[in-house]
Amino acid sequence: MQFAQIRGWSTLGAVVVGLVLGAAGSLLTRRFVPPGHVAARSWWLGALITAVVLGLVAWRVRAGGEPVVDGYVAVLAVPLAVIDSCEHRLPRALLWPQLGGALLGFSILCVVRNDSAPGVRAVAALAAAAGLFLVLALVTAGEVGAGDISAAAVVGLVTGWLGWPFVGGALLTASVLALVLVAVPGVRQRNAAGVVLVPFGPCLYAGALVMVVAAA
Repeated sequence: MQFAQIRGWSTLGAVVVGLVLGAAGSLLTRRFVPPGHVAARSWWLGALITAVVLGLVAWRVRAGGEPVVDGYVAVLAVPLAVIDSCEHRLPRALLWPQLGGALLGFSILCVVRNDSAPGVRAVAALAAAAGLFLVLALVTAGEVGAGDISAAAVVGLVTGWLGWPFVGGALLTASVLALVLVAVPGVRQRNAAGVVLVPFGPCLYAGALVMVVAAA
């Protein structure tokens, strides 16, 4: 079987799995999004987004263990992005398993391949991205939340595995997307102090996806 055919079947399988996992992930979304957000709580939205994301990962990412780790992160990133878009928060109940699972997955790849360099770089990128967002949280006095710091750590880990340029690319892409969202009245909100709030979680995850796809 030719490579193109293998990739085609793998992508199709990833889309089907994405539909199933995305529909199941909508149950997580409903735990944190109130009933007023009908579309966000629907099973079909999570299924559609997850299917598209996993399809992209399967189509572009080279064979090996990376698609499994990236796919795991993506499956949890979808409900997290939806929740953040609606509620402007990223629950630790989903963030920590996402970060822990990615760390475990990349650690296993390092051991199996007897190559620790990508893992060391990924952890360093995790610390750098999380540290950057911690500084931003302190400087902006609350515009950047604890959830954003954890999400940045996940993005740093995933893109750091690929290389430092991809870490910078993901954060730059996320920043550009956030600036675009600021201009959308239906997305931005203001807190009690009148500060514009933008859900940065979806921007971070989108930036990571762009880099993962571009790196293939």
